[in-house]
Amino acid sequence: MIFIAQRSFLIVAVATILSFLYLPAVSARIQRRHASRRDTSWSDAYTFLSTHNAIRIQHGASPLTWSYTLADAAQSWVNQCEFRATDGQLLDTSYGEITEAGSGEVSIETAVASFVADEADYTDGSDVLNHFTQVVWKSTTELGCARNTACNGIFDSGGSQTLIVCLYNPPGNVIGDATDNVQA
Repeated sequence: MIFIAQRSFLIVAVATILSFLYLPAVSARIQRRHASRRDTSWSDAYTFLSTHNAIRIQHGASPLTWSYTLADAAQSWVNQCEFRATDGQLLDTSYGEITEAGSGEVSIETAVASFVADEADYTDGSDVLNHFTQVVWKSTTELGCARNTACNGIFDSGGSQTLIVCLYNPPGNVIGDATDNVQA
């Protein structure tokens, strides 16, 4: 288990470094469009997007684009500090989602590393779908995420906790479509 966590962290670290070479104009584009928004900062949006895309590149998937519609919906969810599935109620259209919570302040890189930590559970062509498969799902084109580092009461341990929600459009993890959409 420690090896998988270390491998996932290493993959995310290398992927993040590679993303700076692959996505040089994304930061400026997000910063310009995000200047009037008050929730997810442009640097957080860039980190979510570049970290996801660096992993996707390693698995033969095209880079995602940032969706303010998805990000705003994710922000409305994390503002409630409820660590549970959204059950598709945030938007009128279907979307994929990953929710993650942790004690203290959880970095975006750590959260995305935890999303893909279950890569070892996936076998090519399998319909065992998980967070990893959603992150690398080839037909998904848009991403929107949000993070709240000031939640209390998610865990019984008390103190500040972090809630992270990422939404994906079109949704991945469609049973029967993994062979065409996931390259482990």
